[in-house]
Amino acid sequence: MKYLKELRTMLVTALAVFILMNFLVQVIQPYVPIILIGVVVITLGWYAYSRATRL
Repeated sequence: MKYLKELRTMLVTALAVFILMNFLVQVIQPYVPIILIGVVVITLGWYAYSRATRL
């Protein structure tokens, strides 16, 4: 019976994580393009900076 209890706990945890992820995705969705652009800009800026300092 202990195994069943552990399995149930795992399922509940997985469900909670899934719901939380869905909630986060819905909250973040409008900002996804902004985040992507930010990541690209930071990456390009870091690349340019490393090139400039090497020369």
